[in-house]
Amino acid sequence: MSSIHGDGDGDCDDHHDQGHHDNASDNAKLAVVRVFSTADEVNALLLSTTTWEKTRPCDPAKISQPIDLVLVYSKDIESERYMDATPDNAHTVVATLSELFANKSLGWMSCFAEIKNMSVKLTPEEDQYDFHGYSMNKHWVQGPNTVFTNIMSAMLTGDLSGYDSFFLMEMDAVPIKAGWLEQFEKEALEMPTQNMAIRGSKYLGHKWDAFKHLMPAHVVEHINGNAIYNLKPCYETDTWQVLGRFTLKGWLDARGLKHPWLKFLHDTFTGEGNVRMTEGMAFDVAFAMITQAAMDGTENELAAAFCQSKGTDSTYSGNSMLIGNYANTLLNHSFDVPTYIRHGSDRNLFHSLADDQVTLGVAVYDQSTGHMMNTTRSNHPFKNILMLQYFPGKKTVEKIASPSGEVMVTTQQATQEPHMHLCEVAKLATTPWFALTDNYHVINAPVTVLMDHSDPQMPVPVMPYAHGCERADCQASLDQASDLFGVHLEYHHDPYELLFSTRDARDFCSSWQQAAGSKSWKSCELAYGPTADDYIAWKISTNDKANLIATPKNKALYGWRAWTQRWTPAPMDMRQCRVQVYGLVEYHHALGNITSCSQYVENK
Repeated sequence: MSSIHGDGDGDCDDHHDQGHHDNASDNAKLAVVRVFSTADEVNALLLSTTTWEKTRPCDPAKISQPIDLVLVYSKDIESERYMDATPDNAHTVVATLSELFANKSLGWMSCFAEIKNMSVKLTPEEDQYDFHGYSMNKHWVQGPNTVFTNIMSAMLTGDLSGYDSFFLMEMDAVPIKAGWLEQFEKEALEMPTQNMAIRGSKYLGHKWDAFKHLMPAHVVEHINGNAIYNLKPCYETDTWQVLGRFTLKGWLDARGLKHPWLKFLHDTFTGEGNVRMTEGMAFDVAFAMITQAAMDGTENELAAAFCQSKGTDSTYSGNSMLIGNYANTLLNHSFDVPTYIRHGSDRNLFHSLADDQVTLGVAVYDQSTGHMMNTTRSNHPFKNILMLQYFPGKKTVEKIASPSGEVMVTTQQATQEPHMHLCEVAKLATTPWFALTDNYHVINAPVTVLMDHSDPQMPVPVMPYAHGCERADCQASLDQASDLFGVHLEYHHDPYELLFSTRDARDFCSSWQQAAGSKSWKSCELAYGPTADDYIAWKISTNDKANLIATPKNKALYGWRAWTQRWTPAPMDMRQCRVQVYGLVEYHHALGNITSCSQYVENK
């Protein structure tokens, strides 16, 4: 099944006859292209020398075509020759790999015919990529786009010409099954006979689920750049036309015929007048947008070019078992990736916290508990739920069946004011960890609590200070943390998105009471009771290096979602404070966020 299907006037059925072509495997030459730029990626390249021994690319006897390994550095490898020979020195690492390869020192190296390297030689101004999602630079894709277009140019007409197909394998494309190079060869050799120009994976994570229906089709269905690019078409022709501003003349290269649609995508993306596209849109998304418009017939000139290229529904194909694109989705180690290669860094893999290790503390402000109680029957990790009522009621204990086991729900009247909810849960919780929510939320099942496997920690979804605190209530929370513990936080932390250590939270609450002193919440001397920002500021102020906070993951970049989701806004704070932390404006903002989601679109 292809990732994009045309359903408009761009169909060109009279050009779709693929016929019966000779097997494309005769004398095919293939390449795996590894791209690296940062110090971390140089280190990852060196590390792959050992990790590939565990997930051997191939059984050499099963490889029928020569496959080269091409190392592409965004900067200049040669310029680092005389720098310190550190593990992140590109020249040192490439030289080490080349020497190991020459001696076939490692078993996996027998899978490859040659090792080559290429320097793109980007300047610091050109080599831009927003790896952490904090930058608002509109040119954040310039570096990766320039690297890719240089690779394509080298493959089509330059120093790397002569290959029939290549697999772009960035450093966060991680082999997880042995024999992945055999799978690459198999899929690459199938591409010419099936008229495939690009073959890879669309996004397989769940980061977009809530708002996918609002996103452009070419974004949802785009094939990630870690894909196979076929340079050899399934037919031969010497008839070319000029179609408007898109010129098909010259696609017949002296060194060999190149796949017309891939060549067209490259030339259109890099053509004069498309600077905004190359600087503001990732190449893989741009290729999808052009292909979608061509197949749907929304751009006549693109549709004509697609027809002239004899494009079909399989030309842009998401049918691959070589690679699965999970990008920045946070995954459980137990998650079974069906493909040979996972596009998703090992740094995004976590373990699930055991169900008996965490309590969900629910602030119950009124009788509307039905929504929350209904979701306790879903698949979630909270086998202990503590419902603290802020109105008179009897203590009850209820056992509820769920798909992942029995849930113990304890309901009792709170003994402290609602603004002290965090500290009362910390006092009453009997598990090492707890999370917070209220009865205006539901459990966002299916969901798990992810922990760092080496030192149990929770990924903290955070928003940059500059972009996460436009509202006065957010700023007030940061200011309070600074006033109480002398720490200026760069990020605002939502208390319903943070996992608290029960032991640490008890110590924190004691320190918070001392820091707050005689300041009153009711008289607005304190904007809030104990908050997640206060907790983080306190942790930092203690200078406790062990398990300081958590493993930070920016929720604008990574595919992570909160454990609970709001179904209705909480009632407004009726205090008459100088700074209104939760008034009518904030109430309507919360209401609006229930039905509309910010669109964080993955371009990487």
